Amino acid sequence: MNQPKTIFCDIDGTLLQHHKDIIKNYQNTPIVLPHVLDSIKQWEKNNYKIILTTGRKECLRHITEHQLHTIGIVYDELIMGLPNGPRVLINDKKEHGIENTAYAVNLPRNGGLAHIDLTSPLVTVPTPSTSYVEKPWGSETLVDCNDKYVVKKLFMKAGAACSIQYHECKRETILVFSGELWIYSGPSLETLEKKLYKAGDTITIAPYTVHRMEGATDCVYYETSTNELWDVVRLQDNYGRATAM
Repeated sequence: MNQPKTIFCDIDGTLLQHHKDIIKNYQNTPIVLPHVLDSIKQWEKNNYKIILTTGRKECLRHITEHQLHTIGIVYDELIMGLPNGPRVLINDKKEHGIENTAYAVNLPRNGGLAHIDLTSPLVTVPTPSTSYVEKPWGSETLVDCNDKYVVKKLFMKAGAACSIQYHECKRETILVFSGELWIYSGPSLETLEKKLYKAGDTITIAPYTVHRMEGATDCVYYETSTNELWDVVRLQDNYGRATAM
């Protein structure tokens, strides 16, 4: 884990602003996304091998190299002409090893690298600072967090509610352990449906599904999710925590 890492990193939408048009991506003046240069400097300092990948055609290599050089993005190799389909990294684990040797990070387009710390022991997510957090609606206990999934135990007070929110990457499954929980969910703020969940009931919430949990009684429920702990967009909140849109 302490050995230098090899990083395969996309360019447009990850390092540079994606203009929703592959031609505009190289014709427009490139805009560096938040925390990109700091991350690149950290990777370089740690002697990581940086391999940039892009769907830009090979004929655009000179233009792309010039953009990256002018901005100050350093790298070891540049792989061009990749198709738009998913990119899969396959690697073998060490014999009897418990740590993974291949990782994947999916980020919202044009979100930058603010939540990425590849020096973390968890690699794909920063190490949480604490396992127990008091919330205005109850409490949250982090049961496990690793590079593949997260398990939380949550206590919701009767009559209290979390924010109306959605996730851009995070996918989560809720299991009610005790008490009763109202869950609102739907494709938009205006189309939320309300359903009562009791002990043993489950629901899986996909990215971009708007949702809210509200205690019908004092309630304990478990949330198992992908590990994007930072990924929450609050639309409405009873405690003044709504995200500016």
